[in-house]
Amino acid sequence: MTAAAEGWLHITVPVLLTLLLARAVWAFIAVEMCARWLLTSATRTPTPTDPEAVPWLVVLLPMLREQTIAAQAVAAFTALDYPPGRAAVVVITTERETSARTGHRGRLGTLTASASLESGRLRGLFPAARCREVAETVNAARPADRLRVLTDLFDAEPTTADIVADLAADPPGGQLPLVHLHQPDVGGRKAGQLNFALDRLRQVLGPLGWNEDEHADDTYAVVYDADAVPDRRTLESFAAETADHRARAGRAPALIQQQRLPLLARHPVPAGPVGLLLAGEWVYQLRRSLGIELARVRLHRFLTFSRLPEAVRMWLRPMVYAVGCGMAVHLPAVRALGGFPEPMEDLGTGHRLSLLGVDLTATSVAVLDEPYTEPSGVTNLHALAFTASARPDHHAAAIAHLPTVLSRPAKAVLVAREWADEAAWLIGAPLAAAAVVSAWWAGPAWTVAAAAGMLLHGPVTTARLLALAPALHGAVTPPPKLGPLPRTSHDHPSALIAASPLQPFVRLAGPWRLIFVKVAGRHRGFGKTER
Repeated sequence: MTAAAEGWLHITVPVLLTLLLARAVWAFIAVEMCARWLLTSATRTPTPTDPEAVPWLVVLLPMLREQTIAAQAVAAFTALDYPPGRAAVVVITTERETSARTGHRGRLGTLTASASLESGRLRGLFPAARCREVAETVNAARPADRLRVLTDLFDAEPTTADIVADLAADPPGGQLPLVHLHQPDVGGRKAGQLNFALDRLRQVLGPLGWNEDEHADDTYAVVYDADAVPDRRTLESFAAETADHRARAGRAPALIQQQRLPLLARHPVPAGPVGLLLAGEWVYQLRRSLGIELARVRLHRFLTFSRLPEAVRMWLRPMVYAVGCGMAVHLPAVRALGGFPEPMEDLGTGHRLSLLGVDLTATSVAVLDEPYTEPSGVTNLHALAFTASARPDHHAAAIAHLPTVLSRPAKAVLVAREWADEAAWLIGAPLAAAAVVSAWWAGPAWTVAAAAGMLLHGPVTTARLLALAPALHGAVTPPPKLGPLPRTSHDHPSALIAASPLQPFVRLAGPWRLIFVKVAGRHRGFGKTER
């Protein structure tokens, strides 16, 4: 046996298998602890607070091609429980949608020239939920009429701004006022729409008696995706967490993260192997939501109040991944950052606040979110998330002029840890798979370690998440007037459990595809991440 083979089997493989097993054990424990925390806290009602003492909250709902769910989103968020006169819901539409429609109209003839119009070719022309229906209607028409049918459907489709403007003119009668802001076509993504709203807070909250000079320290911008359904106690939970944190620390937290649970099944996943992998993705997202995102926020909060030496806390302190579906950011903090950063307002905000060492905390009232039901959406999401996370040094440079409680070594450790996470994302799954395959030749003990790590990391944790999903979904109390909320599930859970070891490879597709197209010089940016 060559020296290289000896080194692989007796040094590299044991190290990789030890890391795999340790990561699997940590992930399982973190998922279990965070799920129990959410479920235990779900039965508690947020502590009522003096209506004059609760923070000002502005709920921001940026929308782009959300015609099918805009009305339901407005009804849900304006019905949230909160003292009157202290919060408002803002829907931000964008002229980019109208500009894109103008450009797309010239493509209709080309689309109808093919023998059969595929629904995927309508993405960007119609809301994702409408593409299949439109394609079927066009295909059912006579060939001579297909262009006319498609053009009529295209012209009859209202924009999101049209729908929201009608809702704002005749509000659904919720507890919170609705404000519609329409952004000019200035490019950008979700962050740009959010910053457009931040620049107009006087217009939004001013009619309620709000003044930034006087009330900024008691104001939070709360960010959501349009397809989310919040618990009706959501805003009260933010107020309760703010009051609790102020009582303990003497200051407001810079970020309060509500936990996103990808358990809202408005659209079915396709059948077959692709559907199996997409169903595995929502399970993996749930695992990440509990075992990474929530676990890191809770660890950060623990370290904030611990008496551990800074030298210890430096090595334990995590890089927090904020999530832009239930992310409440203290107004002074987001002003200091210069607004929400592109290309991902949530990961960028979480990274920058982590590097500043400010207070971050979580609320135990969760929000339901839709998982992805098409491979292109999953690939785009992972590529975008990788782009936003891959250069933590850029985030460090962006906040270098701001005061921070972290030492230079502490910030360096955070940046290095994030680089290690990104490297593990790119090459961790192939290396772990190679180590598992090689375990037989490394020795019986390592064969057992490989089997234990693989089973715990995949099937065991997946089975536990499938068992927890109904309770986690049921713990979210939807706003009034919303019917029963469909829950994600799978017809063949045993197949889902068996396929779980493949899921880390699914998450590689987005980043590696991005790298290849960039090397080839063909990458032109990201479009809307469709669900």
